[in-house]
Amino acid sequence: MQQTQGNPNPLEENGEIKRYMRVVYTVILMTAVLWCGGILLAPLWQGEPDFRGSVSDFLYTFFSTSCHQLPERSLFLDGVKLGVCSRCTMVYFGFLLSTVIYPFVKKLNNIELPALWILFTGAGLVALDAGLEIFHVHNNTFFSREITGGIIGLILPFYIIPGSVRLFEEFFSPPKVVPKK
Repeated sequence: MQQTQGNPNPLEENGEIKRYMRVVYTVILMTAVLWCGGILLAPLWQGEPDFRGSVSDFLYTFFSTSCHQLPERSLFLDGVKLGVCSRCTMVYFGFLLSTVIYPFVKKLNNIELPALWILFTGAGLVALDAGLEIFHVHNNTFFSREITGGIIGLILPFYIIPGSVRLFEEFFSPPKVVPKK
């Protein structure tokens, strides 16, 4: 593909959104939907005597690999703890929300990443909130954990979606042949 003048995006051809760009976006969106669905299904199906109870147990075990799931730091649904803590809940649901609105904010064929300082600021806020707690400087709160989790969750799709599209393009496009002179 040759870059045209006035078109900084090498993946964009006549402003067209290619099929694989939609597929990459859809896979990311469906993964976020399933992930967030699992967070809600775990408490809804907990204690059920049939297959649903087994699914709930599996989901709590699955999420325990990435989250401490401490009850005192978790949100509850109908009196039962969600599959992950409050910060993780906000990260994942913020990610889902931002993924849903992504095509309305940016085009799927735009592979330009936002400035890295935005990502580092969001991650820094989470690290600061957790670090102050770990080093006994200041106890964080439900509010600070949810806000910092939500911020990083809202930011991440703006890096993951265009990065995934770019990765797909670079990995699956045929090698460019440079003619010999």
